[in-house]
Amino acid sequence: MKPLPVICTLVLLSACGSSANEQVEVLRIETGRFDISLLASGELRAAESTPVMPPPGSRIPRVISWLLPDNSIVKKGDVVMRFDVSDAERGALETGIELTKVDLHVLTREFELDRLLAELGGELDIIDIERIMVEQFDVEDTLAYSRMEIIDAMRDRELLDYRAGHLEGKKDSYTDRQSAELEVLDAQRATQKSENVQHQALLDHSEVRAAHDGFIVYEKNWWEPPPQVGITAWPDKKIASIPNLDKMEAELLVHETDAVGLMVGQAVELTIDAYPDRPLSGTVSSISPTAAPIARNNPVKYFTATVAIDQADPEWITPGEQVRAEIHISRIDEAIAVPNQVLFQGGEGDWLFVLEGGDLKKRSVTLGTRGAYRSQVTAGLEPGDEIALHPPEQEP
Repeated sequence: MKPLPVICTLVLLSACGSSANEQVEVLRIETGRFDISLLASGELRAAESTPVMPPPGSRIPRVISWLLPDNSIVKKGDVVMRFDVSDAERGALETGIELTKVDLHVLTREFELDRLLAELGGELDIIDIERIMVEQFDVEDTLAYSRMEIIDAMRDRELLDYRAGHLEGKKDSYTDRQSAELEVLDAQRATQKSENVQHQALLDHSEVRAAHDGFIVYEKNWWEPPPQVGITAWPDKKIASIPNLDKMEAELLVHETDAVGLMVGQAVELTIDAYPDRPLSGTVSSISPTAAPIARNNPVKYFTATVAIDQADPEWITPGEQVRAEIHISRIDEAIAVPNQVLFQGGEGDWLFVLEGGDLKKRSVTLGTRGAYRSQVTAGLEPGDEIALHPPEQEP
């Protein structure tokens, strides 16, 4: 916490009492602005940015084969990253060959079925002709034909009917079997086609291009290496971003023990390390719900506070710049505040020593906002009062 001091006057008092005189330093109270603030550091980033992710086309991880250096300036449509497609090329070739084999097998089976059906059709045509001939031979005329001739003609008709039924059954059997075989081949073709489409999609989407003008900023964290050639990129995972430089914010790290009183909406003053003579202003826009470590082997935890910056000049305010900030936790005008060292606490509450009639006397006070070094007094003191910086029995 870094409070702005309240205007006070230091006086050296010769306190008189029953014991020997003691020299005690006192403060003359006056009202002024009471400001509690905390210091933090962090870096700038764009409030809005376009994420850079692996292109669509597959749910499998992909290996980066080339990428632009971090913070490279890009124009809309520029290639910022490429992925290894050697496996996709080999897979597309293999599945293409398998598709051709399946198609040839389908043609062979269809040709075979057509041949068998044609043979059966020829036999059925012959049977139809024989039927016509039998039907034209009238076996009902017992005067013209003998009994044996009539019996033979009836047997011929029954045989033709049997042969025709048998051939029709074979025709249906061939058709059903062929349909089953074609369904199996269709399933094989669908599988190969699906794999081929996946491989082809990887080939068609082997590059990532900039969605708009800007520069590329790669993701950085302590638990994994930054994006680089040879690193595996997982589907739907952000690899980098292209920030919108028209709207900037700062991401500050606040030690968990210093974050008391930190709230959204508090004013912030910032300074970019590279431009110490150009102060910025902003407002706390969000705070992480919990504190977390920022280094793998360091248990110290920090809250992350996001500050919306009022200015946005891409000429010198750019993402990645290190900043130092002062967050104003509380600011009270016309307040009375005292150093925490003069305050004491007992069963009756808070109190301090006040100079009254040449003697230091104990006086109860009511405290308001408290800081790490100074606290606001809302009742018990008036402007012009003089308080002891330490108890009268202690040496200054």
